[in-house]
Amino acid sequence: MKLFEPIDIGTLHLKNRLVMPPMNSRMGDPGGVVSQRTVDYYARRAQGGVGFIIVEIGAVDPVQIVSPTQLQLSDDRFIPGMARLAQAIKDNGARSAIQIHHPGRQAPASVTGTPAVAPSALSSRRSGETPKELSPSEIEGLVGLFAQAARRAKDAGFEAVEIHGAHGYLLCQFLSPYSNHRDDDYGGDAARRARFPLQVIEAVRNEVGRDFPIIFRFSASEFTQGGLTIEDGRAIARLVEEAGVDCLSISAGTDASLEWAVQPVLLPVGCLLPLAEAVRQEAYVPVIAVGRINHPSIAEAALQEGKADLIALGRPLLADPDYPRKAQEGRWDEIRKCIACNSCRRDPWPRELPICCLLNPETGNEGVEETPASKSRVVLVVGAGPAGLEAARVAALRGHRVTLWEEAARPGGRWSWLQRGYIGERMKELKSMGVTVELGKEASPQAATALGPDAILVTPRAKPSRPDIPGCDGDRCLPATELLDQKQKVSGRVVVLGTGNTGCEVTHLLSRQGVSVTMLGEQAAGHGVEPATGKVLVQQFEEQGVKVLSDVQVTAIDTGAVKFQDKDGSPGTVGADWVVLALEDQPMEEVPPELASLGLEVHTLPFCGQPRQALRAGREGAEVARKI
Repeated sequence: MKLFEPIDIGTLHLKNRLVMPPMNSRMGDPGGVVSQRTVDYYARRAQGGVGFIIVEIGAVDPVQIVSPTQLQLSDDRFIPGMARLAQAIKDNGARSAIQIHHPGRQAPASVTGTPAVAPSALSSRRSGETPKELSPSEIEGLVGLFAQAARRAKDAGFEAVEIHGAHGYLLCQFLSPYSNHRDDDYGGDAARRARFPLQVIEAVRNEVGRDFPIIFRFSASEFTQGGLTIEDGRAIARLVEEAGVDCLSISAGTDASLEWAVQPVLLPVGCLLPLAEAVRQEAYVPVIAVGRINHPSIAEAALQEGKADLIALGRPLLADPDYPRKAQEGRWDEIRKCIACNSCRRDPWPRELPICCLLNPETGNEGVEETPASKSRVVLVVGAGPAGLEAARVAALRGHRVTLWEEAARPGGRWSWLQRGYIGERMKELKSMGVTVELGKEASPQAATALGPDAILVTPRAKPSRPDIPGCDGDRCLPATELLDQKQKVSGRVVVLGTGNTGCEVTHLLSRQGVSVTMLGEQAAGHGVEPATGKVLVQQFEEQGVKVLSDVQVTAIDTGAVKFQDKDGSPGTVGADWVVLALEDQPMEEVPPELASLGLEVHTLPFCGQPRQALRAGREGAEVARKI
């Protein structure tokens, strides 16, 4: 496989072409010092067989940061911790670099206590704050900060440095006409907008020397009006290559289009490969591709087809650190595939909790093992949602004999159309652990008594919400489950009541079938859904002609029409041949009385009604399993 052929980046020899790109883990100690947790996290990825690890953003400025735990390269006192990190990566078989970074206008004053700085005084789409415009002398000072941070990276034992020029951070802000409105030597045409980044590259090269590789990461397209296009990206590649960089890392997006920087499940796998391919046609140095490359077949094809020279695995290495080793050994089916749920991002922003993964609870907790139970017991878990699946996994890890029952014919039921991959991956893992799984199995008192469990862990049942609206019990008014379970078909004009996860799911289904859909709800479309996913959903709805009416309250359902009033109390009507009730499910009783009456040890698992609750529900389910 070409994936496992060696390659050189400048003077740096890599054993294979798989790269862990920088992702802010938020696991540094306060003040930006490398923590043991950070060391363990990177060492675990190195153990999995990846050839090259580019450590997360290292701040060049002590104040301008994105979180209190962001790693620092702004002073020599941070070198010892960085040296420990670089050595741990090397000791576990990978080569290492670190990314040097300045957030520009994305540095929130709530974290820094001071105004952000930027090429132009344009507010950030993420923080909503307006930065201070940098003066030419201040820009020159920042050039020196980048150079000194690179020197510290080299002194710490890193074998290369990556300059962050992507995702709407400071260097990207200068490169992009979207965020750079200057009319001096640092703004205007493409060459002047690139002046500051090129000065940074020159200063870094002068500081680290010719034999120390420099990587430049940039957004080859920002996918936003007035932002960088792929043609701009090709031009940037030529400029920075001429300035002496040894490798190009191709990403996308800015602070107004972060769905392209951390792509949600609704964007296709390998969605940024065309950008890498376009840049590679211009480049003489190696090109790194990224973007939902969650399976070796996608990665190998990209190399074989000449779209890139190296493949970056970001979130896939959170889901499975052993992805490289399993791929090399041909154990592709054993790879725990990233499902792009973006639980790792921990929204809302700013996110100060440590990095995590819905699929892999070990992420962020490397080296922490489950404590074996003092006595192996028979444990029955009822319900194959996020809490039940995680409770079953942890109970099995602790040495219990676990049986999982799910009343529906498939695990997880309809829990989340956006994250069903999670259900499948967890079921695969439970099977490998010896957990007995029975689908279509009702937890009746007779069945539970026959099994004879020592403890029962019960997930509350969900019941669809039926609003108290005149006319909602009519023949043409259906619960969403009737459509989602393919028990009923509709045509003509369909009105979906509910703009949350269930409303989006049924609207997504119907719009792809060519049905005319109008969504009505009191909140914006996609509320309760991970923000990047929600944004893409709304964009797709617009493209498919879905009409969305938010901030409205439905007052009545009549034959052929739905009546509502907006937030100002003004009435409105929309035509409807069918009305779909798609409000979010509610939990029923915590423990069914028939199970509670058995006199057995019974524990309640948390109810998970929305995709964004999955991570928390799983963790709470694990805690219940640890009490047994």
